[in-house]
Amino acid sequence: MLKILVFLLISLCCTCLIGCGAPDDSENGPVKKFNLSARQHGNEYMQDFDSDTATVVHRIKTRGIKGSLGRTFNDKNDLQLTAASAIGINPVHSLNDAYNIKLPIRKIATCEDFFLDSLTHSMPYLVPKAANLLHDIGKAFSDTILSRGGRKCQIIVTSVLRTDNTINRLKRRNVNATTSSCHMFGTTFDISWLRFHHCDSTYIMHTGDLKNILAEVLYEMRKQGRCYVKYERKQSCFHITTR
Repeated sequence: MLKILVFLLISLCCTCLIGCGAPDDSENGPVKKFNLSARQHGNEYMQDFDSDTATVVHRIKTRGIKGSLGRTFNDKNDLQLTAASAIGINPVHSLNDAYNIKLPIRKIATCEDFFLDSLTHSMPYLVPKAANLLHDIGKAFSDTILSRGGRKCQIIVTSVLRTDNTINRLKRRNVNATTSSCHMFGTTFDISWLRFHHCDSTYIMHTGDLKNILAEVLYEMRKQGRCYVKYERKQSCFHITTR
């Protein structure tokens, strides 16, 4: 009987130790498989080392978001679509139609606040309110990293304005693409949570930390009533619509 009690006690301790680790890769934890440990010395994080690439990976303090990102940022498409149609442009069929838009629309490009990815299924245009939101998100993201001892880093915008033609092409490779897309109104953009643009290529920061800092910024913007946000797991992005 004593041996059984000892065995159960050891098993319980092992289970508790295993369950006390960092968050897993699916949500708030690291999103890239670095051979790292989040070691902290005093108030500062120490450097970690990626043995696969022989690169020092710098840790940045994060506040974290209560609950998983999927549950926290879960504004449905119908909700975002209503907001997009209320303040956006009329959907266009092709690039030629986009040039004839009468409502104010702004072309965006890589700048101090964000890095624009190579767009294969969208065009770099947003209504002014959405463009301002994007600039504010990018600036807040970079400023937060600098204030916590990191180096200049930018969000990467992966999708912007879509037309009927680009959506039809996208549906061939992405079964989740929908014809009722908020991207058609110039109010919506996607920001990657898997890739970031390190302005100093010699100073690489941990992808999981950058993802969580971006989540902090979006949480505040959403709290202020400026946008709706959907955490897209398969597409590795935050899907954001201006309000």
